[in-house]
Amino acid sequence: MEQSQRHRSQHLTEFAIYTAPFSVLVANRSNKLLNALSELYPPQLIAEPDPEQIYDFCLNVQRKWSGWGRPYHVSAGQQHFRMTDTEQLVPVFEWGLNWCVASYQHQYLAIHAAVLERDGKALIMPAPPGAGKSTLCAALMLEGWRLLSDEMCLVDLTHGHIVPFVRPVSLKNQSLSLLQTWYPAARICQITAGTTKGTVGYLSPSETSWQSYRQTADPTWVVFPQYNASQTTLQLSRISKADAFMHMANNSFNYAVLAEQGFSSLGRLTQQITAYRLEYADIEQALTELNKLC
Repeated sequence: MEQSQRHRSQHLTEFAIYTAPFSVLVANRSNKLLNALSELYPPQLIAEPDPEQIYDFCLNVQRKWSGWGRPYHVSAGQQHFRMTDTEQLVPVFEWGLNWCVASYQHQYLAIHAAVLERDGKALIMPAPPGAGKSTLCAALMLEGWRLLSDEMCLVDLTHGHIVPFVRPVSLKNQSLSLLQTWYPAARICQITAGTTKGTVGYLSPSETSWQSYRQTADPTWVVFPQYNASQTTLQLSRISKADAFMHMANNSFNYAVLAEQGFSSLGRLTQQITAYRLEYADIEQALTELNKLC
């Protein structure tokens, strides 16, 4: 982005982020949010709004009152998402964008999963919160895998490809210190303490991940990770395609909404992959096993 464009962007009350395959218009009253997101996203993905474009989502971040409390109201259209204060605008914005994609897009089958790619093949790691998928995802990316997403596995309903949704990797609490210790050169920024999820920070995607942010991948492996501090030995075991189908359906945001399309898409995906369950306590062992497997 040219210097003049950067100068103009500092005074915007609205801006757009083009996080392929989606675009989001941000109706914003805080330059702090724009400046913070400019640290997380490449400059070419943030721009002034185009009055001729129809955006996939519109997030409103409006200051409702001054003084104590949580003065910012974050919403999508008429749908309230959350009240927040200035210090937590970044994580609440990121969560709000996740909420928009999970709730309102149905052009892709969306599964709550981290997705990475190597040699054109996608590793999908569906998991509920607390299973350690984002930590594994971050470490694999820093070991050379290409990041597609740490939150959303988007399945093309026509061709079955996995569509990237590249954004900063959300890390929480102990994961932050672990990643900073293991990978001192990793760029983790916008660390926010005291959120509803504890301390949250964002790991920048690798240069390769940003450069290939429109390049799809073929689903090949599905691994259901589960971190267990009391696990004495790592366990990696095959699971049936039927079990994999049910677990992915349970982790999908819109499987039921898509009805027959969702069933067909998930069925095709299940036939393309080999599925495993991974239980681990030592992330280094988990990385070793995943690199052997894939």
